[in-house]
Amino acid sequence: MNRTAKLAATLSVSLAATAGAVSAQDAIKIGGIAPLSPPGGVQTGESLRDGMIVAVEELNANGGILGQPVELIVEDTSGVPEKGVAAFERLATAENVVGVTGSAHSAVCSAVGPVAQETNTVFVAGECWSDSVTAAQIPEVFRITVANSLVYSVAADWVKEAGFENIAIISENSDWGFGIIDVFTENLKDTGATVTSFTAERTVSDFTPQLLQLKRADPQPDLIVAGFTGSNLLLMLRQAYDLGLAPSPETAIFAAGADVLEPEFWDVMGDAGKYVIGNPAGLPGKPDTPLSRSFGEAYQQKFDRPANAVAMEGYDGVMVLAEAIEAAGTTDSDAVEEALRNLSWDGTRGTIFFPQTKEPAWAFQQWPEVPIFVIQYSEANQTPSEAEILWPKSQATTDEIVLKP
Repeated sequence: MNRTAKLAATLSVSLAATAGAVSAQDAIKIGGIAPLSPPGGVQTGESLRDGMIVAVEELNANGGILGQPVELIVEDTSGVPEKGVAAFERLATAENVVGVTGSAHSAVCSAVGPVAQETNTVFVAGECWSDSVTAAQIPEVFRITVANSLVYSVAADWVKEAGFENIAIISENSDWGFGIIDVFTENLKDTGATVTSFTAERTVSDFTPQLLQLKRADPQPDLIVAGFTGSNLLLMLRQAYDLGLAPSPETAIFAAGADVLEPEFWDVMGDAGKYVIGNPAGLPGKPDTPLSRSFGEAYQQKFDRPANAVAMEGYDGVMVLAEAIEAAGTTDSDAVEEALRNLSWDGTRGTIFFPQTKEPAWAFQQWPEVPIFVIQYSEANQTPSEAEILWPKSQATTDEIVLKP
């Protein structure tokens, strides 16, 4: 049984078990949205969903929320805005969920924001990094991962410190992809570094023309930023390796998409994944708290794979909603929304809270202390937690970027 079928069965069993308790009292419903089929980033979507499942099972094992069992209902968005809108509408209106969490692909998160407002349903956004998600300043929308302007300004600080001079960015033509280009370009404009950028449709799977152009460039870039999500990110990384472009003695490669955090990365890359650089918004065990340890253990035991930042977001999203419902003492939408504004909860990645700051616009109801790392794999089949930490400097495990010998 493949992972998707296995997890679909797991989710069905979990919901069936919950349904048995509903005969005594109504369950509190929490909705999840995630890309669980192409063209979305399926591995990312599955990790989000799996983290949600761990959270709901933990809640029910401890008496549920407000003494009632919790039911998780997850809808597939396929990473397509129209499907995301339809999924959110179903959850909010037909299923009457208290709130929704998850999603990946910024275009989906941005599209469902207005639906959250129209239906008065809180949305705790997971793996969506475009500034526009929170910059729209929709009262019902909160975010527990980074914004582009937050994460890539940190990544740009690492680029400056590392001394890269010729940076090439290949990104998808989405809000997130354009954001990568904009933030890197803005933060590096006074450093003397040259930034060249290319964009392509999310569905592009052959990057040979752009990669050959970079290989023939004089000077050749010393850093390539791969701004794609899903399986096409892995295809780009594989093609860059096969062309002898990166990672190479001359050129490092920085993968901005979350798919490099999944075991499937190694299925595609094999030894070619060595020296690839990633940018997770969290690492299991950092901070090393009882909750981060217990979540990692529960996730590994249930799904036979290590947890990563995306799975942690799925877990934290459900738990943030649960904490807000408990604090409100009711499932009333307005009360839960207000409780989220006043929330301070120690999650798997740190203390989550949602400032009401409106300048810059993206900071509104954006958790500002998401842990941001730059990591580099040094051996095949490493997990992100086993990779070398290059940044932040205070937590670095090495001060050297390894280029392919």
